Amino acid sequence: MIHSPLNKSTPGSLRGYLLWSALSVWSLYQYAAAQSVYKVTDENGNVTFTDTPPLDSEATVEEHSLHTPNSAQPVLSSPEILEPVESDSPLRFETKIVSPGDNATIPMGPGNFSVQVALSPRLKAGEKLLLLLDGEPVGAPQRIPNWQLNNVYRGEHRLQVLRIDDGGAQLDESDISTVFVMRPIVSK
Repeated sequence: MIHSPLNKSTPGSLRGYLLWSALSVWSLYQYAAAQSVYKVTDENGNVTFTDTPPLDSEATVEEHSLHTPNSAQPVLSSPEILEPVESDSPLRFETKIVSPGDNATIPMGPGNFSVQVALSPRLKAGEKLLLLLDGEPVGAPQRIPNWQLNNVYRGEHRLQVLRIDDGGAQLDESDISTVFVMRPIVSK
């Protein structure tokens, strides 16, 4: 009969040993994750970092603790794929801005962000998309449902995407999505 390490039939002393071993390994990991690092500034102002304190008495030494870095993986998002609606009525389009979300705040920075759109059905030959920022076109119509906006001024902005045919006639439009761009104020 094979027993797992912490099975009820495992003798108490073995179970205690295995638990003690696991805690010891965990403690060593925590100790190794918080090792000291020394910032050494010599008499000429040169800075170096080391894991052993220097013996030079003329250098300024500051001790820093390093901790385990955040190991969370980024969440990858992709545009929502909308299923086509099947009915006897004429073809219905759905154009939806999926990123940034409505009433999203673009964090403090240079005003750069991307816009992603979900479409149903997919673009046919000759169809293109046109992004509007505050009612004005951003670039030329394109077939790719992604845009990278750069240096957008601070404040409230309205985004909308138009689906147009090869003659420029509007086939569909997204709802207007509002974004708030935060940027530093530059005073003179």
